[in-house]
Amino acid sequence: MMTASLYVSLAGKDWLEFRRDPRLVLMAVLVTLLALAAVLTSWARVSAHEADRLATIAADRATWEGQGERNPHSAAHFSFWALRPLAPMALLDPGVTPHAGSAVWMEAHNRNPAQARPVEDLATGLDLGSFSAAWVMQTIMPLLIFVIGAGLVARERERGTLRLMLASGASAGGLVPAKLGGLGRIAALLALPLLGAAVLASLLAGAVQPAALLLWVGVYALWFALLAAITIAVSALLRTAGQAQLLLTGLWLRAALVVPPAGAGLAGTLAPVPDPGSFATAIQAELKASPGPFEGDGAKAFEADVMARYKVSRLEDLPVNIDGLRLNASEDHGDAVFDRAWAGLEATYAQQHIAMRWTALLSPLVPLQNVSMALAGTDTAHQLDFQAQAEAHRRRVIRLLNLDFVEHAGAEGFDYKASPALWKSIPDFRYRPMPLAPVIDRIVPDLLALAAWAGLAVVLLVLASRRLVRQGV
Repeated sequence: MMTASLYVSLAGKDWLEFRRDPRLVLMAVLVTLLALAAVLTSWARVSAHEADRLATIAADRATWEGQGERNPHSAAHFSFWALRPLAPMALLDPGVTPHAGSAVWMEAHNRNPAQARPVEDLATGLDLGSFSAAWVMQTIMPLLIFVIGAGLVARERERGTLRLMLASGASAGGLVPAKLGGLGRIAALLALPLLGAAVLASLLAGAVQPAALLLWVGVYALWFALLAAITIAVSALLRTAGQAQLLLTGLWLRAALVVPPAGAGLAGTLAPVPDPGSFATAIQAELKASPGPFEGDGAKAFEADVMARYKVSRLEDLPVNIDGLRLNASEDHGDAVFDRAWAGLEATYAQQHIAMRWTALLSPLVPLQNVSMALAGTDTAHQLDFQAQAEAHRRRVIRLLNLDFVEHAGAEGFDYKASPALWKSIPDFRYRPMPLAPVIDRIVPDLLALAAWAGLAVVLLVLASRRLVRQGV
């Protein structure tokens, strides 16, 4: 049984060797500088986005209120933008936001997709991922931990110092936890500056949900513990440091560079998303397939229904403008078609997400990415929530404009012009962040997958300890 002092001595030995190796220290310094640069870059990106968003909202509002007297339906086509704010935790993980639109044009008779994707502004077509704190911790830090820790046990065996440790009173079963503690100390030194800077930057950027931020940090703490455990287990199970480093590098290549993009490609093949042109064409075809309130049998049926509702026998006797009612009915007709089409699109995204989740069997990075993006508010679910809120606001605005048409147009019909007071009464779009509870509900499978990988790492550590106990070296 190892004493506490011996345990501390073994962990301290690894720390001392790390400090004495200039190559490892240089790598650690470079990665730390890279991580801090990622935080500063993310801060600049989020700050620029918010500055542009606020300036655009102000200009758009001034244009909207300055349009003068105008027919409300004409204004409904003129309309304005819904712009998505970036949450402060987007500093930590940009998620899908570089590839997802942040602006929705809200107009009558159309549900438009989000536009203004940051990835379209890249100087080249090469997309190497978003430079962020999450990217450094998901991609670069694992490789650094693997390189530093690959020889912590295997190199002792090669040098013959492993026998000396055991002869000095160190137990074979306690050696693995001691080495894990040493690597954990090094990993903490590498991770804490990055985590601290990223958390501080997100707190300074605006109001965050403390529970979401704590959970995000806790998940990455589990990630680093998982990496350290796998590293020590491999180092203890293989005979040489070279073999351990080769295997760990292969695991990193598979987990970080092969499985995630391959999984995304497979998900896209199993549940293909229609291209924008085909999607829009299908919507227009369905709109034309059923009669609306402006033409043919649909117009006649609508007029009969309106006269019955208002208990009159002639359209001229209606106390309201029927064209305004037609516009509202046309919106209802279109909204039903849009809802079916977008529900199908969201179902396809859900199928892709399920397919992608299965690749967690091959890489723990997949569930980590899902959890990280969800807690940062930058996953696909948050993007769809923004688009849904923009659509709900569009419908409220169009109905307010149509209602003014119904109540005030009278015999003027489409020649009626509303005063600028109407434009000032229309509210701006305000995005409401998604509550944390449904976010956590969605990532439960990913949290369980990470827990399963952590359990596997513990099993490997136990096997490595038993092997040392059984073989003695």
